[in-house]
Amino acid sequence: MDMGAEDIAGLLARLLAEGHGLPAAADGAEVDVAGTGVRIAIAAPQPQDNGLVQLPIGVSHPSFGGMFAWDQAVGVPGADRHPAADALDGWAHTVFPVFAAALLPGSDLAAHATAEPLEGGDRKAEVFYGPVATRDFGGLTDADRSAMADRPPTRVVIEELFTGYALPDRPVWVFTFCARLPSGPVTEVTLLNGEAGSSFGHIADHLPWQGHGSVKSWALVVPRG
Repeated sequence: MDMGAEDIAGLLARLLAEGHGLPAAADGAEVDVAGTGVRIAIAAPQPQDNGLVQLPIGVSHPSFGGMFAWDQAVGVPGADRHPAADALDGWAHTVFPVFAAALLPGSDLAAHATAEPLEGGDRKAEVFYGPVATRDFGGLTDADRSAMADRPPTRVVIEELFTGYALPDRPVWVFTFCARLPSGPVTEVTLLNGEAGSSFGHIADHLPWQGHGSVKSWALVVPRG
């Protein structure tokens, strides 16, 4: 069965409303969380190799200055679930909690993220970190997974952003994808929807990498004071 952007938006609205008690309703290919300013946009699913689907999903809020914070969720086909639905479920429980913690603090999804204060120079912020998503391509150990959870590459990026980078006076979103493959390392950094990996190629060097795999993690920086 094919699923378009509007179908997926309807599925997400039901997931948030029925599963998590949020006042969410679909409006075409977007989901509005009533009374909160939060809107979620769904773009057309993009089929990939081996039956995978890449699903662009963006979160917006008035404090974001009219921008959406986009992610490219990946779904795996299953016997009883469309890969786009798999991508949506993964996004809802690993990426969306970062935004829920900052913008919907009373929701149960907010509990899946952690908030930490951060200061640098004359700047103060609260940083919301979400769960890490790991994939084992062969040989990842418990030590690898523990290190990824304790200090994900996204955390390294955030800390370095507070050592001299110019940041806008509004929320800043970052996510990273780091992998070790037989062909070599992969480091991808997305900052405010732009590619920034060339400046942060070292952010996963502290991980033990005793096998092949990947780690992806999100963070949202909210200025305070």
